[in-house]
Amino acid sequence: MADLILRMIPRRVRISTTEIRERLKSEYGIETTLRTVQRDLITLEASEFPLECDDNRPAGWCWRKDATAFDIPNMDPVTALTFKLAEKHITRMMPHGVISALKPYIKAADERLKLTKESTLSRWPDKIRVVTRNLAMIPPVVTEDVTDSVYSALLEERRFKADYRTMTGRKKTYEVNPLGMAFVDGLTYLIASLNEHQDPVLLLLHRILKIELLNKPVSVPADFDLDAYIARELTFPVGGPIRLVIKFGNKEDIIRLEEAPISVDQKITLREDGAFELTATVEDTLQLHWWLRGYGERVEVVAPKGLRHKFVEIAAQMSTMYMAK
Repeated sequence: MADLILRMIPRRVRISTTEIRERLKSEYGIETTLRTVQRDLITLEASEFPLECDDNRPAGWCWRKDATAFDIPNMDPVTALTFKLAEKHITRMMPHGVISALKPYIKAADERLKLTKESTLSRWPDKIRVVTRNLAMIPPVVTEDVTDSVYSALLEERRFKADYRTMTGRKKTYEVNPLGMAFVDGLTYLIASLNEHQDPVLLLLHRILKIELLNKPVSVPADFDLDAYIARELTFPVGGPIRLVIKFGNKEDIIRLEEAPISVDQKITLREDGAFELTATVEDTLQLHWWLRGYGERVEVVAPKGLRHKFVEIAAQMSTMYMAK
């Protein structure tokens, strides 16, 4: 029974001896008493399992923050390596509170790799790099309390009350109805409706100052689709689909776009003037505009006319700015 109890103990919140007893009965058919559960936990703690108790009645138990992960039996070297690679390469994409949840497993991975006799495997993380073409930014810090509470609210489908700092610095209090979450370039967005409103909005997790979970169930609008909402709001749409025509003079740019097309109907042709013309059906979004501007003078927008005119204005504004004395 001790191993079953250990599997029930969470890392970042506490579980009461009452709940452990009830789960032993409902999940495994084991009848026991609170005193037996408490005695077993004290014995496990005395046996050097890194547990801690809050001494409440009934007592609440959890793993210590520095505890190594025990719930992945026999972590093999490849699994350990996977955790090490995750630690190294997703740190820039995820907030601090999310990364901290992996620390016990990363610690277990460190210990496992130290024991492996396969020295080439243990050196593998030093041979792999993940590179982004975007400007690397330092993600804002999201406290563990906020992360834990928001995750609990999403998983348990509960509303919560939150103090939120707006972009202007004002503090507002909302009753939040959480519907989903999205990670975008190191930022964590919570998709939720507020108070009694039905229309979803975007909340940045690092702007949440304080959370109080409520015993009120989440209400999901009948027509809500998380993927559709993210596509509509987090790609920063400007218009609908467009038939994009752009001209490149650099062969290397075209080779990259042949290998990684921007649409399934992308077509590249060689013009009489030696330039390459790319046509593709894409969504008109700010992301598309930023992508085009990233090529600078190496790309010319030919069509649609509205987008070309916008880039003519941008070029004129930049010329005026850089020519000013």
